[in-house]
Amino acid sequence: RGSSNLRKIGYEVMRSLKTHKAPEDAAVYEFILKKEREGKSKRAAKIAGLNKFLRIYYARVMEVYRK
Repeated sequence: RGSSNLRKIGYEVMRSLKTHKAPEDAAVYEFILKKEREGKSKRAAKIAGLNKFLRIYYARVMEVYRK
């Protein structure tokens, strides 16, 4: 669902996140690794990581506006 261009960009971001070493705030990175250990395909794990990233991003943005 949604824009195919945005999905592709999100997938590429998760792919580049996975290819580099773990960042300081590694919640999404660890989530992708966890999903891969659970048996999901690498592509499905990256899409799940993208969804997690979007939820975290949305929560942080809304936190700013609620103040």
